[in-house]
Amino acid sequence: MKLRIQDLPEDGVRSIIDAILQVDLGARINFDASLVSIAGRMTVDDASAAIERSGYQVAAIVDQTLIDAGFRYKPHDIRSF
Repeated sequence: MKLRIQDLPEDGVRSIIDAILQVDLGARINFDASLVSIAGRMTVDDASAAIERSGYQVAAIVDQTLIDAGFRYKPHDIRSF
């Protein structure tokens, strides 16, 4: 999922990361300015609530696609015996 954060200062990134990791310790989180990409086992509502608990507001939901960071694999990684 990708969420745009309203009025995100550079020092606010850490508090958002901490809040998201409290919901899903295995989440993968990337920032590009005010856009945060999250791959993990949480819904958009869970992520939005965590961001709001850290003191910031979600300005827009850019992409609602849920990507489970725990189950990423490449087809060639599966071996049959």
